[in-house]
Amino acid sequence: MTHTKVNYRDVDELGGGLHFMRDALECEQLGFSVFECDPDWTGKRHNHAEQNHEEVYFLVSGTATLVVEGETVELDPGDAVRVSPGDTRQLRAGDEECLFVVAGAP
Repeated sequence: MTHTKVNYRDVDELGGGLHFMRDALECEQLGFSVFECDPDWTGKRHNHAEQNHEEVYFLVSGTATLVVEGETVELDPGDAVRVSPGDTRQLRAGDEECLFVVAGAP
């Protein structure tokens, strides 16, 4: 098969509106997730140093901030931010619902 089509709403939601799409899309080297974030939601501080993969956060709608190594990056719809594997990051929704797409790869 050369392609796989999946709607994120058809993928089981994990806590807090998180839809891990990698398995459903049959990705072999790319992580792909969709976050539906409630207002004022705060994600877990983490990095991907052990997996050695970078991530790109793309804000589809709403407002949010991404804290990278202590630096707050304000995001508006259409903004994308790349984060290096070893950098600690934490996603925070603004005062309205927001929708994110996050892609990561080794």
